[in-house]
Amino acid sequence: MPTVTLSETTLHYEDEGSGDPLLLLHGGLGTARLHYYAEIPFFAERFRVIAPDLRGYGRSTPPRAFPPGFYHRDAADMAALLEAMAAHPAHLLGWSDGGIVALVLAVTRPELVRSLVIVGGEARLLEEERAGWPLIADSSRWSERARARFVEAQGPLNWPGILPRMIEGYNAVLDAGGEIIAARLGEVRCPVLILHGEQDDVVPVSHAYELHAAIPRSELHVWPAAGHALHREQAAEVRPLVLDFLART
Repeated sequence: MPTVTLSETTLHYEDEGSGDPLLLLHGGLGTARLHYYAEIPFFAERFRVIAPDLRGYGRSTPPRAFPPGFYHRDAADMAALLEAMAAHPAHLLGWSDGGIVALVLAVTRPELVRSLVIVGGEARLLEEERAGWPLIADSSRWSERARARFVEAQGPLNWPGILPRMIEGYNAVLDAGGEIIAARLGEVRCPVLILHGEQDDVVPVSHAYELHAAIPRSELHVWPAAGHALHREQAAEVRPLVLDFLART
């Protein structure tokens, strides 16, 4: 797994396939392989897939921290990664927290972004989401297999302290008003595909409609019976839709 060293961290990333660069951004509490174990080889058949562990996650200089502005910090890391690899402008696909980072990058460094796919993403946090965060971080609700995979991927520097740190970071964003990049969505100029599950109990589907209304010429697809892990639950429909979108951009 190759690395790139930035000023304060070393990022590990997967680099597979050839062709136009496609940056895959994983969600909160994840790593590239945890959240995209099936998507990396699939998209690598057509693109050069670059899938990093975001700062502090997995093998990217743990432990993961959630200081003020951590979404913007992660986006700056991704800009530095794409520049270091001369892999831009790139297609971006981000799920959940990775979708937020992708949105920030598209607004703040538009010259690096060719197109954007947001899966289960949002541009601001809502008060109604707060109650669900402790449930996400409650490892007693996970299967033994899921817990073992998580502990192996994150390592002892992240387990189990990353769970309360994440909740503290999210609460800090919400306590400050919840704004991340929503006020600047109108500045996005690249083609954008928004995918969301209507039954998403982590990121309410209202975010998808908000993104669609705010981002010029964006496309929106909502699955009535799907939840937060849309790329996994509806893979047979999501993948060809994404491939078609990327081919058109």
